[in-house]
Amino acid sequence: MITTVTLNPALDKLLETDALEVGKSNRMRLLSVSAAGKGIDVAKVLCDLHKEVEATGFLGGDVADIFVRCFQEEGIGNSFVAIEGSTRTNIQLFEKNGTRTELLENGPTVTEAECTLLMDRFRSLAEKSDAVTICGSVPQGVSTDYFRELLRTARKSCNFVIADTSGEWLSIAVEEKPDLIKPNRDEMTDLMGKEEATDEEIIVFGQQLVGKGVPYVLVSLGGEGAMLICKDGVWRGKAPEIEVKSTLGCGDTMVASLSVSLFEKRPPEYVLRHSIALSAANAMTFETAHVILEDYKKLIPLCDVVKLDVPALS
Repeated sequence: MITTVTLNPALDKLLETDALEVGKSNRMRLLSVSAAGKGIDVAKVLCDLHKEVEATGFLGGDVADIFVRCFQEEGIGNSFVAIEGSTRTNIQLFEKNGTRTELLENGPTVTEAECTLLMDRFRSLAEKSDAVTICGSVPQGVSTDYFRELLRTARKSCNFVIADTSGEWLSIAVEEKPDLIKPNRDEMTDLMGKEEATDEEIIVFGQQLVGKGVPYVLVSLGGEGAMLICKDGVWRGKAPEIEVKSTLGCGDTMVASLSVSLFEKRPPEYVLRHSIALSAANAMTFETAHVILEDYKKLIPLCDVVKLDVPALS
C-alpha cells in the first residue's frame, strides 16, 4: 500500500474565458470542479495504475463532501482528519491564447488537537505502507517540528519516503533525508539560495544532496524534461512531441510513478523514463491527474533518456 499525505488540499475549479479583462466583469465557462491537492492527485494516478492507495491529511468545510465523493468514485482509501476550518478553493482561469491565471486561497488554520489526531492516524498508516509521499503546501497551525515528525515517522515505519514540497518545507525535508525529493527548476534554485542556476550547477548541488543522504533527486524541467541524480550517476530525459492539453498535475503524476518505481527497486534509467512517460500521458488529457494507460504505454519507448557524462560522486 502507498499512503499519500496532503496537509493543505484544495477544491480546484477550472474556468475558461476568451480573454481576461482585469477590473471588469468576465463571463466564464466552467470546465471542471475536482478534489485536488498534490497528494490527492498522486493518489488518483496511483489508482489509474491499479495500486492500493490510502490518502490522509486535513479536510473541512462545505467542500468536504465533494472530496469524500471523489475518494469513493476513484477507489482511494479515505483517512483524512475532519477539521473545523474550511478546505480552500483554488481557481484556474484559462484564456484562449493559452494564458493561465491562478487564484489561490491560503487555506485553513488547523488546531493542535487536529494535528495530534492526524499524527496518530498517520503513524498507523505508515506502519502498513510500503511507501509514503508527503506533498504540497502546509496550512497555518502546522509547525516545522510537526513536519519533521511526519517525515521521521514515515522514515521509521516504511520502505520509501518521497517529499514533494517547496521553500522552507523542502529545506526541512532535505535535512530529514527522504528517499527522493522532486523539486522543479525554481524550487531547486531556491533550495540552492540562488535566483537562477545552470544545469551544471543544479547537477553539482544535486550530487551534494545525494552525498548528504538523499538517495534520489529528480528535478523536473517542464518542457525540457527532467534530470535524475543519484549515487550511480545523472540521467536526463525528455518526452516526445505530444499535443499538450493541460500541464496541471504533471508533477504529481511523476511522483506517483516514482513511488511505484522505488518500491519495485527499478534502475535509474527506468525510474526516469517511466516518470516522464506518465507525466506526458497526463498532459495529453484535460483531466487533472489522470492518465490513459494506452497513451502511457506508447510513450514509454519514445522517451529519450541518456546518462550524462559527469564526474562521479566522490
